[in-house]
Amino acid sequence: MGLFDFLKTKDKTIEKPVQPKADRPECDITKTQLMVDLFKIPQEQRDESWRQTFYDNVQTASFACGNPQVFNGPDGFPYFVLQTPEPNKPFESFCIRNMKDDFLLDKGFGVAINPKDNSVDWVFSYGDIVNLHLNKELFTKTDTVEIQNEETIKKDEKVLLAQPSESFLPRQTRQALKSFLQGIGIKRPKIMMVCRTIDGQVIQELAFNIFREDFESIDHLNYRLKQISWFLPRHYVVLSLPKDSNFTNNFADL
Repeated sequence: MGLFDFLKTKDKTIEKPVQPKADRPECDITKTQLMVDLFKIPQEQRDESWRQTFYDNVQTASFACGNPQVFNGPDGFPYFVLQTPEPNKPFESFCIRNMKDDFLLDKGFGVAINPKDNSVDWVFSYGDIVNLHLNKELFTKTDTVEIQNEETIKKDEKVLLAQPSESFLPRQTRQALKSFLQGIGIKRPKIMMVCRTIDGQVIQELAFNIFREDFESIDHLNYRLKQISWFLPRHYVVLSLPKDSNFTNNFADL
């Protein structure tokens, strides 16, 4: 996804990940050329067929790593850099599918493909990597109704409260979220899952002990919710609760 000004940020020193060797299928160099061809197509011509072809092939396409391997984007989050390998030059092969298990999930990294100057060919958030881990695809289409992160539970609305399972929120993602929330001042991060019915569909939402009363404006609250969403698959919804909600007693440590 081309994002202008993606590199306009101050880099921080980040631990360099090591790609372990494993007995598994090699990354596919033939798909590397497919990526090159796809990225040549102008943004305005990238239709649904383009996106499907891209998502189907990018996870196993063979890339070289950048130098440095990891940098912090303007959003403050770390991204592992993948570059199209130079023709006729040897390179260590990296592909997203293998990187996911090697270090992306554990380290809390997203992926940036071919960042250069003020643009980048594509960006995957950490949540996209989580979706690949859970659903074997980087982007999952859903037919669920669209609701906003800041939407709150209506009075007398029937809900079911639970804790997210490993198949919904992996251990590594919990740890990444916990570290982030502690980094913004929440000493003891807590979480719960809220299941409710909207327009006839059962919706699963995640709530954290981040309350709108603690923010100077709704925009500031939404900014934090958007940051949390970076760690989650794109179809997940983060729910905001008021401090005096009866549901807050159901929070559990993240």
